[in-house]
Amino acid sequence: MSTKYHVLIIEDHRELARVLRTGIAALGKEFVAWDVPSGEEALLELHRHKIDVAIIDLRLPGIDGKETARRLRERQPGVKIFLISGQEEQEVRRAAEEIGAEAWFRKPLELADLLDTIERKLGLVKSILGETPARLTAVEEEQAVGRMSDILANLRETLEAQAVALLNEVGKVVLQAGSVDALIGQESRPALMSLYSAGLNVARHLRFSPPSAHFYLSGEDMAIYLTAMAPQYALLVICNHACRDRSKDEVAHQIRQAIQGLRHIMQQLGILEPTKDHQPEVDSASLDPQTEDATGGNDASADSDPLLALLEQGLLPEDADAFWEQLAEREPMEHALHPDAITYEQAQRLGLTPTQDDEG
Repeated sequence: MSTKYHVLIIEDHRELARVLRTGIAALGKEFVAWDVPSGEEALLELHRHKIDVAIIDLRLPGIDGKETARRLRERQPGVKIFLISGQEEQEVRRAAEEIGAEAWFRKPLELADLLDTIERKLGLVKSILGETPARLTAVEEEQAVGRMSDILANLRETLEAQAVALLNEVGKVVLQAGSVDALIGQESRPALMSLYSAGLNVARHLRFSPPSAHFYLSGEDMAIYLTAMAPQYALLVICNHACRDRSKDEVAHQIRQAIQGLRHIMQQLGILEPTKDHQPEVDSASLDPQTEDATGGNDASADSDPLLALLEQGLLPEDADAFWEQLAEREPMEHALHPDAITYEQAQRLGLTPTQDDEG
Protein backbone atom coordinates (compact mmCIF):
# COMPACT_ATOMS: atom_id res chain seq x y z
CA MET A 1 0.00 0.00 0.00
CA SER A 2 1.48 3.34 -1.08
CA THR A 3 2.14 6.10 1.46
CA LYS A 4 -0.45 8.87 1.61
CA TYR A 5 0.58 12.42 2.42
CA HIS A 6 -2.13 14.56 4.02
CA VAL A 7 -1.81 18.26 3.25
CA LEU A 8 -3.95 20.75 5.16
CA ILE A 9 -4.27 24.22 3.59
CA ILE A 10 -5.27 26.94 6.04
CA GLU A 11 -6.20 29.92 3.89
CA ASP A 12 -9.26 32.20 4.09
CA HIS A 13 -9.07 33.33 0.44
CA ARG A 14 -11.07 30.63 -1.29
CA GLU A 15 -9.64 31.10 -4.77
CA LEU A 16 -6.03 30.81 -3.56
CA ALA A 17 -6.99 27.78 -1.47
CA ARG A 18 -8.48 26.16 -4.57
CA VAL A 19 -5.31 26.84 -6.61
CA LEU A 20 -3.14 25.36 -3.85
CA ARG A 21 -5.36 22.31 -3.55
CA THR A 22 -5.22 21.71 -7.31
CA GLY A 23 -1.43 22.12 -7.33
CA ILE A 24 -0.96 19.63 -4.50
CA ALA A 25 -3.20 17.11 -6.27
CA ALA A 26 -1.00 17.44 -9.37
CA LEU A 27 1.95 16.05 -7.38
CA GLY A 28 0.40 12.58 -7.54
CA LYS A 29 -2.21 10.20 -6.22
CA GLU A 30 -0.30 9.80 -2.95
CA PHE A 31 -1.21 13.38 -1.98
CA VAL A 32 -4.52 14.19 -0.32
CA ALA A 33 -5.22 17.90 0.14
CA TRP A 34 -8.10 19.86 1.62
CA ASP A 35 -8.54 23.37 2.94
CA VAL A 36 -10.13 25.23 5.85
CA PRO A 37 -10.54 29.01 6.20
CA SER A 38 -9.45 29.47 9.84
CA GLY A 39 -7.09 28.28 12.54
CA GLU A 40 -9.99 27.08 14.71
CA GLU A 41 -11.22 24.74 11.98
CA ALA A 42 -7.67 23.55 11.36
CA LEU A 43 -7.34 22.46 14.99
CA LEU A 44 -10.57 20.48 14.69
CA GLU A 45 -9.07 18.62 11.72
CA LEU A 46 -6.31 17.29 13.97
CA HIS A 47 -8.86 15.02 15.66
CA ARG A 48 -9.82 13.51 12.31
CA HIS A 49 -6.53 13.18 10.42
CA LYS A 50 -2.81 12.87 10.80
CA ILE A 51 -1.38 15.94 9.05
CA ASP A 52 1.92 15.62 7.20
CA VAL A 53 2.06 19.12 5.71
CA ALA A 54 0.32 22.34 6.77
CA ILE A 55 0.29 25.37 4.48
CA ILE A 56 -0.69 28.30 6.70
CA ASP A 57 -1.51 31.90 5.89
CA LEU A 58 -0.08 34.18 8.57
CA ARG A 59 -3.11 36.47 8.56
CA LEU A 60 -6.19 34.48 9.47
CA PRO A 61 -9.49 35.47 11.04
CA GLY A 62 -9.54 34.51 14.75
CA ILE A 63 -6.40 32.58 15.72
CA ASP A 64 -3.56 33.94 13.58
CA GLY A 65 -1.17 31.81 11.54
CA LYS A 66 1.65 31.77 14.07
CA GLU A 67 -0.56 30.58 16.92
CA THR A 68 -2.22 28.02 14.66
CA ALA A 69 1.20 26.64 13.68
CA ARG A 70 2.30 26.41 17.35
CA ARG A 71 -0.81 24.47 18.33
CA LEU A 72 -0.48 22.16 15.35
CA ARG A 73 3.10 21.35 16.34
CA GLU A 74 2.11 20.75 19.97
CA ARG A 75 -0.44 18.13 18.96
CA GLN A 76 1.36 16.65 15.96
CA PRO A 77 5.12 17.34 16.32
CA GLY A 78 5.99 15.75 12.98
CA VAL A 79 3.93 18.12 10.85
CA LYS A 80 5.91 20.13 8.28
CA ILE A 81 4.82 23.76 8.23
CA PHE A 82 4.98 26.13 5.27
CA LEU A 83 4.03 29.75 5.87
CA ILE A 84 2.53 32.01 3.21
CA SER A 85 1.81 35.72 3.57
CA GLY A 86 1.50 39.04 1.81
CA GLN A 87 3.33 40.77 4.67
CA GLU A 88 6.80 42.28 4.41
CA GLU A 89 9.67 39.81 3.96
CA GLN A 90 11.23 40.54 7.37
CA GLU A 91 7.95 39.84 9.17
CA VAL A 92 7.39 36.54 7.36
CA ARG A 93 11.00 35.45 7.89
CA ARG A 94 10.84 36.29 11.60
CA ALA A 95 7.57 34.39 12.05
CA ALA A 96 9.00 31.36 10.25
CA GLU A 97 12.07 31.36 12.50
CA GLU A 98 9.98 31.69 15.65
CA ILE A 99 7.84 28.65 14.91
CA GLY A 100 10.53 26.63 13.12
CA ALA A 101 8.71 26.47 9.79
CA GLU A 102 10.26 24.35 7.02
CA ALA A 103 9.90 27.21 4.54
CA TRP A 104 8.02 30.43 3.88
CA PHE A 105 6.71 32.14 0.76
CA ARG A 106 5.44 35.63 0.04
CA LYS A 107 2.32 36.33 -1.97
CA PRO A 108 1.77 36.35 -4.87
CA LEU A 109 2.96 32.76 -4.69
CA GLU A 110 5.10 30.97 -7.22
CA LEU A 111 3.29 27.64 -7.08
CA ALA A 112 6.14 25.71 -8.72
CA ASP A 113 8.55 26.83 -5.98
CA LEU A 114 6.15 25.80 -3.21
CA LEU A 115 5.44 22.37 -4.71
CA ASP A 116 9.13 21.70 -5.31
CA THR A 117 9.97 22.61 -1.71
CA ILE A 118 7.21 20.39 -0.31
CA GLU A 119 8.52 17.41 -2.28
CA ARG A 120 12.07 18.04 -1.09
CA LYS A 121 11.08 18.46 2.55
CA LEU A 122 9.14 15.19 2.42
CA GLY A 123 12.22 13.45 1.00
CA LEU A 124 10.46 12.49 -2.23
CA VAL A 125 13.17 13.93 -4.48
CA LYS A 126 16.32 11.89 -3.91
CA SER A 127 18.58 14.26 -5.78
CA ILE A 128 17.55 16.91 -8.24
CA LEU A 129 21.23 17.23 -9.21
CA GLY A 130 21.83 13.66 -10.31
CA GLU A 131 24.35 11.39 -8.63
CA THR A 132 26.08 12.95 -5.63
CA PRO A 133 28.93 11.42 -3.59
CA ALA A 134 27.86 8.68 -1.17
CA ARG A 135 29.77 10.41 1.64
CA LEU A 136 27.12 13.17 1.70
CA THR A 137 24.25 12.79 4.10
CA ALA A 138 20.69 13.63 3.09
CA VAL A 139 20.83 16.66 5.39
CA GLU A 140 24.05 17.97 3.79
CA GLU A 141 22.61 17.59 0.32
CA GLU A 142 19.35 19.28 1.31
CA GLN A 143 21.29 22.19 2.83
CA ALA A 144 23.32 22.58 -0.36
CA VAL A 145 20.24 22.49 -2.58
CA GLY A 146 18.60 25.04 -0.30
CA ARG A 147 21.56 27.39 -0.67
CA MET A 148 21.49 27.00 -4.43
CA SER A 149 17.77 27.80 -4.44
CA ASP A 150 18.53 30.92 -2.39
CA ILE A 151 21.09 32.04 -4.97
CA LEU A 152 18.52 31.72 -7.76
CA ALA A 153 15.86 33.51 -5.71
CA ASN A 154 18.25 36.35 -4.85
CA LEU A 155 19.28 36.75 -8.49
CA ARG A 156 15.66 36.87 -9.57
CA GLU A 157 14.85 39.49 -6.95
CA THR A 158 17.94 41.60 -7.75
CA LEU A 159 17.23 41.66 -11.49
CA GLU A 160 13.44 41.81 -11.07
CA ALA A 161 13.33 38.87 -13.48
CA GLN A 162 10.29 36.76 -14.20
CA ALA A 163 12.16 33.50 -13.63
CA VAL A 164 15.67 32.14 -13.11
CA ALA A 165 16.53 28.49 -13.64
CA LEU A 166 19.39 26.03 -13.73
CA LEU A 167 19.00 23.82 -16.81
CA ASN A 168 20.73 20.57 -17.67
CA GLU A 169 22.01 19.65 -21.12
CA VAL A 170 18.59 18.56 -22.42
CA GLY A 171 16.78 21.64 -21.14
CA LYS A 172 15.25 20.08 -18.03
CA VAL A 173 14.78 22.45 -15.11
CA VAL A 174 17.01 21.32 -12.24
CA LEU A 175 16.30 24.26 -9.92
CA GLN A 176 14.23 27.38 -10.46
CA ALA A 177 12.95 30.57 -8.90
CA GLY A 178 9.72 31.49 -10.62
CA SER A 179 7.90 29.28 -13.11
CA VAL A 180 9.84 28.64 -16.31
CA ASP A 181 7.09 26.41 -17.73
CA ALA A 182 4.63 29.30 -17.67
CA LEU A 183 7.01 31.37 -19.84
CA ILE A 184 8.93 28.92 -22.03
CA GLY A 185 7.30 25.62 -22.93
CA GLN A 186 9.13 22.33 -22.52
CA GLU A 187 9.15 21.88 -26.30
CA SER A 188 11.25 25.05 -26.73
CA ARG A 189 13.93 24.35 -24.14
CA PRO A 190 15.79 21.59 -26.07
CA ALA A 191 16.20 24.05 -28.96
CA LEU A 192 17.52 26.62 -26.49
CA MET A 193 20.05 24.11 -25.18
CA SER A 194 21.05 23.22 -28.77
CA LEU A 195 22.02 26.88 -29.16
CA TYR A 196 23.93 26.62 -25.90
CA SER A 197 25.73 23.44 -27.01
CA ALA A 198 26.63 25.01 -30.36
CA GLY A 199 28.10 28.00 -28.53
CA LEU A 200 30.30 25.74 -26.42
CA ASN A 201 31.48 23.92 -29.54
CA VAL A 202 32.44 27.21 -31.18
CA ALA A 203 34.26 28.24 -27.99
CA ARG A 204 36.23 24.98 -28.03
CA HIS A 205 37.17 25.42 -31.70
CA LEU A 206 38.35 28.95 -30.90
CA ARG A 207 40.40 27.47 -28.06
CA PHE A 208 38.76 29.47 -25.30
CA SER A 209 39.64 27.78 -22.02
CA PRO A 210 37.44 27.21 -20.14
CA PRO A 211 34.68 27.45 -22.78
CA SER A 212 32.42 30.40 -21.96
CA ALA A 213 29.23 31.48 -23.68
CA HIS A 214 26.62 34.12 -22.97
CA PHE A 215 23.53 34.39 -25.17
CA TYR A 216 20.96 37.18 -25.23
CA LEU A 217 17.64 36.79 -27.07
CA SER A 218 15.06 39.56 -27.09
CA GLY A 219 11.43 39.64 -28.20
CA GLU A 220 8.55 42.05 -27.84
CA ASP A 221 7.50 40.96 -24.34
CA MET A 222 10.46 38.95 -23.10
CA ALA A 223 14.24 38.81 -23.07
CA ILE A 224 16.34 35.73 -22.33
CA TYR A 225 19.87 35.42 -21.00
CA LEU A 226 21.45 31.96 -21.28
CA THR A 227 24.89 31.65 -19.69
CA ALA A 228 27.33 28.75 -19.56
CA MET A 229 28.02 27.32 -16.14
CA ALA A 230 29.48 23.92 -17.09
CA PRO A 231 29.24 21.75 -20.23
CA GLN A 232 26.15 20.05 -18.79
CA TYR A 233 24.54 23.03 -17.01
CA ALA A 234 23.42 26.52 -18.04
CA LEU A 235 21.80 29.38 -16.16
CA LEU A 236 18.63 30.81 -17.71
CA VAL A 237 17.27 34.26 -16.82
CA ILE A 238 13.90 35.33 -18.25
CA CYS A 239 13.32 39.08 -18.14
CA ASN A 240 10.21 41.20 -18.35
CA HIS A 241 10.18 44.96 -18.94
CA ALA A 242 11.68 45.86 -15.53
CA CYS A 243 14.63 43.53 -16.04
CA ARG A 244 15.11 44.59 -19.66
CA ASP A 245 15.55 48.22 -18.61
CA ARG A 246 18.80 47.28 -16.87
CA SER A 247 22.06 47.50 -18.75
CA LYS A 248 23.31 44.22 -20.21
CA ASP A 249 26.63 44.72 -18.40
CA GLU A 250 24.86 44.92 -15.05
CA VAL A 251 22.76 41.82 -15.76
CA ALA A 252 25.82 39.89 -16.97
CA HIS A 253 27.73 40.86 -13.81
CA GLN A 254 24.92 39.66 -11.52
CA ILE A 255 24.64 36.41 -13.48
CA ARG A 256 28.41 35.78 -13.18
CA GLN A 257 28.24 36.33 -9.41
CA ALA A 258 25.38 33.83 -9.12
CA ILE A 259 27.22 31.28 -11.26
CA GLN A 260 30.28 31.54 -9.03
CA GLY A 261 28.16 30.69 -6.02
CA LEU A 262 26.39 27.80 -7.76
CA ARG A 263 29.61 26.39 -9.16
CA HIS A 264 31.31 26.64 -5.76
CA ILE A 265 28.59 24.52 -4.13
CA MET A 266 28.41 21.99 -6.97
CA GLN A 267 32.19 21.55 -6.94
CA GLN A 268 32.16 20.84 -3.23
CA LEU A 269 29.29 18.41 -3.70
CA GLY A 270 31.35 16.56 -6.28
CA ILE A 271 28.85 17.22 -9.10
CA LEU A 272 31.32 19.45 -10.96
CA GLU A 273 35.05 18.91 -11.16
CA PRO A 274 36.98 21.29 -8.87
CA THR A 275 39.51 23.62 -10.45
CA LYS A 276 43.06 22.27 -10.66
CA ASP A 277 44.46 24.65 -8.08
CA HIS A 278 41.66 24.09 -5.58
CA GLN A 279 40.39 20.64 -4.68
CA PRO A 280 38.29 21.12 -1.54
CA GLU A 281 37.08 18.43 0.76
CA VAL A 282 33.32 18.28 1.20
CA ASP A 283 32.37 20.12 4.36
CA SER A 284 28.72 20.91 5.03
CA ALA A 285 29.73 23.98 7.03
CA SER A 286 31.56 25.45 4.04
CA LEU A 287 28.81 25.08 1.44
CA ASP A 288 27.70 28.71 1.81
CA PRO A 289 28.53 30.51 -1.45
CA GLN A 290 29.02 33.78 0.45
CA THR A 291 32.44 32.52 1.56
CA GLU A 292 33.65 32.53 -2.05
CA ASP A 293 35.79 35.48 -3.11
CA ALA A 294 33.96 37.60 -5.65
CA THR A 295 36.88 37.16 -8.05
CA GLY A 296 37.40 33.44 -7.33
CA GLY A 297 36.15 30.30 -9.10
CA ASN A 298 36.74 29.62 -12.77
CA ASP A 299 36.69 33.34 -13.62
CA ALA A 300 40.28 33.44 -12.40
CA SER A 301 41.28 32.12 -15.82
CA ALA A 302 40.31 35.40 -17.52
CA ASP A 303 44.01 36.20 -18.07
CA SER A 304 44.36 33.11 -20.27
CA ASP A 305 41.10 33.78 -22.16
CA PRO A 306 41.46 36.91 -24.31
CA LEU A 307 37.75 37.36 -24.98
CA LEU A 308 36.83 36.90 -21.32
CA ALA A 309 39.54 39.39 -20.36
CA LEU A 310 38.02 41.94 -22.72
CA LEU A 311 34.58 41.33 -21.25
CA GLU A 312 35.90 41.89 -17.74
CA GLN A 313 37.49 45.19 -18.82
CA GLY A 314 34.29 46.40 -20.51
CA LEU A 315 34.13 45.42 -24.18
CA LEU A 316 33.88 48.24 -26.73
CA PRO A 317 32.85 47.67 -30.39
CA GLU A 318 36.34 48.54 -31.68
CA ASP A 319 37.86 46.10 -29.13
CA ALA A 320 35.63 43.29 -30.44
CA ASP A 321 36.58 44.04 -34.06
CA ALA A 322 40.28 43.99 -33.19
CA PHE A 323 39.85 40.71 -31.28
CA TRP A 324 38.24 38.88 -34.21
CA GLU A 325 40.81 40.31 -36.68
CA GLN A 326 43.62 38.96 -34.51
CA LEU A 327 41.85 35.63 -34.17
CA ALA A 328 41.46 35.33 -37.95
CA GLU A 329 45.26 35.55 -38.34
CA ARG A 330 45.80 32.51 -36.11
CA GLU A 331 46.39 28.96 -37.35
CA PRO A 332 43.16 27.67 -38.96
CA MET A 333 41.11 24.99 -37.23
CA GLU A 334 41.95 21.40 -38.01
CA HIS A 335 38.34 20.53 -38.87
CA ALA A 336 36.46 23.18 -40.83
CA LEU A 337 32.70 23.23 -40.24
CA HIS A 338 30.39 22.91 -43.24
CA PRO A 339 27.69 25.61 -42.90
CA ASP A 340 25.01 23.45 -44.57
CA ALA A 341 25.67 20.29 -42.53
CA ILE A 342 24.14 19.09 -39.30
CA THR A 343 25.22 16.33 -36.95
CA TYR A 344 23.52 12.92 -36.80
CA GLU A 345 22.29 13.76 -33.27
CA GLN A 346 20.68 16.98 -34.56
CA ALA A 347 19.07 15.03 -37.40
CA GLN A 348 17.63 12.58 -34.87
CA ARG A 349 16.07 15.42 -32.91
CA LEU A 350 14.47 16.76 -36.08
CA GLY A 351 13.09 13.33 -37.01
CA LEU A 352 15.20 13.12 -40.18
CA THR A 353 16.92 9.79 -39.44
CA PRO A 354 15.43 6.46 -40.58
CA THR A 355 13.50 4.45 -38.01
CA GLN A 356 13.48 0.65 -37.69
CA ASP A 357 10.15 0.55 -39.53
CA ASP A 358 11.63 2.56 -42.41
CA GLU A 359 14.59 0.19 -42.65
CA GLY A 360 12.30 -2.86 -42.65
